[in-house]
Amino acid sequence: MKDLELGELPNRVHFVGVSGAGMLPLALCMKQAGFDVSGEDEMLSKTARGFLDDNGIAITSLESAKGEGLVVRSSAIGDSHPAMLEARRKNWETKRRGECLAALAQRKKLIAISGSHGKTTTCGMLIDLFEQSGESPSYALGGLFADGKAPGVWNDSEWLIAELDESDGTIDLFSPEITLILNADLDHHSRYASEEAYRTVFRELAIRTNRHVVVAASLEESVGRGQETVSCPDFSDAEPIETNLFGGFNQENIRFAIAGLEAAGIDRPERTFFRFSQIRRRQNFLYFSPQVLVLEDYAHHPKEIQSIASALSEVSSARKIAVFQPHRYSRTKSLKKELVDALSEFDSVYLMDVYAASEEPIPGGTGEDLHLACKEKIPDCRFFESDETLVRELIENCVNNSNSIVTFLGAGRTDVVGQRFAEELRFKEQRWGRLFDELAPKASFQSRLRSSEPLARKTTLRVGGEAELYFEPSSIDELQVALKVCHEEGIPVYPLGRGSNLIVPDEGVSGMVIRLSQTAWKGLEHLGDGKIRVGAGMRIKELCGIACREGLEGFEFLEGIPGSVGGALRMNAGAMGGWMFDVVESVRFATLEGDVIEANTTDLEVGYRHCLELKTAIALDAVLKSTAVGQSEAALREAIDVYQSKRKESQPREPSAGCIFKNPENESAGRLIEELGLKGTVVGGAEISETHGNFIINRGGATSDDVIELVKLARRVAKDRRSIELEPEALLYGGQWEEALL
Repeated sequence: MKDLELGELPNRVHFVGVSGAGMLPLALCMKQAGFDVSGEDEMLSKTARGFLDDNGIAITSLESAKGEGLVVRSSAIGDSHPAMLEARRKNWETKRRGECLAALAQRKKLIAISGSHGKTTTCGMLIDLFEQSGESPSYALGGLFADGKAPGVWNDSEWLIAELDESDGTIDLFSPEITLILNADLDHHSRYASEEAYRTVFRELAIRTNRHVVVAASLEESVGRGQETVSCPDFSDAEPIETNLFGGFNQENIRFAIAGLEAAGIDRPERTFFRFSQIRRRQNFLYFSPQVLVLEDYAHHPKEIQSIASALSEVSSARKIAVFQPHRYSRTKSLKKELVDALSEFDSVYLMDVYAASEEPIPGGTGEDLHLACKEKIPDCRFFESDETLVRELIENCVNNSNSIVTFLGAGRTDVVGQRFAEELRFKEQRWGRLFDELAPKASFQSRLRSSEPLARKTTLRVGGEAELYFEPSSIDELQVALKVCHEEGIPVYPLGRGSNLIVPDEGVSGMVIRLSQTAWKGLEHLGDGKIRVGAGMRIKELCGIACREGLEGFEFLEGIPGSVGGALRMNAGAMGGWMFDVVESVRFATLEGDVIEANTTDLEVGYRHCLELKTAIALDAVLKSTAVGQSEAALREAIDVYQSKRKESQPREPSAGCIFKNPENESAGRLIEELGLKGTVVGGAEISETHGNFIINRGGATSDDVIELVKLARRVAKDRRSIELEPEALLYGGQWEEALL
């Protein structure tokens, strides 16, 4: 077969090492582009097999192939591999992955992601930004999305987003439309003898770029090319972008992705919080529990290791443990001192032997060599030849010392060892292990998960015990996982808003308490015609302030409700003659089975102090309707001030749970209690308010039992003297009034 020119590709293509991080996306792209694709891999993963099967890519050896074609091989496949010998026997042309990608990329406008670190994460971010902007680019990610989204897509878009690999020289074959150069820290020492030689690769890539070059500010002088260069400033020089990913290096990645989007002529999405798809082996949680967090990250260069260590210190005070497998003997030897310095930022280091990646051992570059160097600077540094021994000692370490973050670092098999460690943790945690395991792929450091969490300070009455497990999810995906697992395991779930209408028992709450207090649940979106979609976690007071500033009339009475939108929906809270559902058009909620439903108010059973559907569900957001738009802010503020004054005059200022009893038919509970002479009655630290008879206040040091005794007293006196059955309006959180009032 004749040698192929760069842009030439035969229709028949066979991939050797098809499940590799860069190979699988390229195989999917070529299949979707119309090529006849097959592949083989000695270590074919279940995930890769699924993508190959879904795309109709045959998994077979080259021996069964007929005719002529092209063999594409990964960098791990040497000339002596059986498939390469077979290719020569069949007279098939061979290309490295980068060569094949370069030929395919000539059919699109390529946005190339390059640099030493962060390529896969930035590539994933840019793909997300395109899609969030309504675009659907072709792309070849250098890894796998954690949510199962395909890592490679080829469609009719003019754009192709892909990572370029400088490790094997194929980067020299690309002439992108737009190039992002994230950084240039010397790497791949077997190919590049100096930092200057390494940076030359990126300088030449910039020269070959047809349109825009986005380059790190620190590299602009040595790599950039002039007027069409966009400098990406260091993240420390700008306001941080709120996102689900942590660390300063991700702030830099986000800015590069946004700059790449804008270089393509696409406007940045307008939002205050950016949620990006998680990518496997890039800050992925393998286990997410209050005591032990297990992370995996591909970091194998000292700069990458140092970055994640610093980022972990920023987001958590927990003890940091690194499990590290060095990548390549040449890198380990050349960067040994830098590796030691980076690893020393962890409290404990567990070392595995080098992942060779086809290299032969080099004296001074083995795992034991690194261990000897580390011991001089890291007191708790251990070397393991056995994965089983490593996992066993790690389990003992974490069980005896709570609040640890264990991070599996490196490009070798640390992901497999990390999974084994996570499985052991799940097995040891009988009640919650499944939740901690299944929550991990969706979780982020914005999520808060705690055991034995005190609840008193999370309520307006300031009484009660602890939650067995307390969870503040940062996304709907996390919430759905938690609800689904708890439902299937028979674990009760209790939603918590701002705690303004409930009494927490002194013995606490058995099960999971969920609170939607993260940024994701506090959004407000204008829908036009005076309608707004409001997150369930937004405070009612904040909603009123926004509506007032934007001239939306009809929400002023809500000023009298102290809780969150979600709590007000669940209770159909009322104030000053108005009710929450007076201004609601529809509600979106999650059932305790984890299903998300949106329903119009006409489809909901709403009544006095209740919404039946939300009694066993969690409100996520609601569409609210104003009675008029474009109103005077001053006039609306005046109306709100009137409501505030009335509330201050008629309600106590001390901690309370709001109205304790529902109003009996044709009667006011507060007036009834006053007529019965119960105002001022005290039990322990609790008192029936002198200001309003339907409030029980915490005078200081009250217990839940004190409050419940006053509830019993008021009910008994009302029954005995007036034959009126007072029904509690405040919730007995995690319990039943029927049992407490016996």
